[in-house]
Amino acid sequence: MMYKSKLAVAIKSGGRVLRESGDTVYIPFGCEYSILIKNLNNVRALVSISVDGVDIGDGTEFVVHGNRDVNIERFIKNGNFNEGNRLKFIERTAGVEAHRGVGIEDGLIRVEYKFEKIMPTVRHFVDPGYDNTWYNNGSPTFGTRTGDGTNVSRGISNGLLGKGPTDSANYSFTSSVNASVNASVNNVAPVNDAGVTVAGSVSGQQFREASYFATEMETHVIVLKMLGQTEDNRRVEEPLYVRAKPRCTSCGRVNKASAKFCQECGTSLVLV
Repeated sequence: MMYKSKLAVAIKSGGRVLRESGDTVYIPFGCEYSILIKNLNNVRALVSISVDGVDIGDGTEFVVHGNRDVNIERFIKNGNFNEGNRLKFIERTAGVEAHRGVGIEDGLIRVEYKFEKIMPTVRHFVDPGYDNTWYNNGSPTFGTRTGDGTNVSRGISNGLLGKGPTDSANYSFTSSVNASVNASVNNVAPVNDAGVTVAGSVSGQQFREASYFATEMETHVIVLKMLGQTEDNRRVEEPLYVRAKPRCTSCGRVNKASAKFCQECGTSLVLV
């Protein structure tokens, strides 16, 4: 997982977390994948995700509750919170480049997030028998708050995942990740190591609209790069999971998951 400012991001394929090399994730062309967001803070995080420079939420931001995680496996298009296409990584071939062009952010996953702003709580004492309710910035803790001109029940533009802070969960899924890792394998090196994310199979992952909450001004960003082959022009033939036991490319020996060099011949198991 990539970690920064109390939030971690990882790429999953086949329901398992992929291993990273620095900020790079090697994944076979043809794989469907998902983006795991884990909030290690005690307050909510408001997250937006772009892939290849395109907002996968189509204007929708994601709410991740404190000490919780969400696994985003699909695009949100036209405000459809009930189903959509999974994220699929394919090779950026000459044909793909000719049709869609080459983007400077191709292969990049950018996660931008802000944390919830903690509002001070003030106790107002009133006449006995009239009202003795706790207030937050002059507004009662129950009902709809309109002090900032925004009806809380409406949520932010285009909706947020989840509901208010009193709900037991801020997201729900109707289907689990069912990623395909059947990338075609051949001995011909691709034109380049770049890939792009396209529409995969249909996912029934569901989201719900959440209530408005104020966020801090500071914005944090985590960026991951996805490649379909290593820098020495070797195509990635199968996903490399975090707990996977690496097989030596020279002698074929299967080594411990934590090994950096082959125990048989000494070849590096970390390919960059």
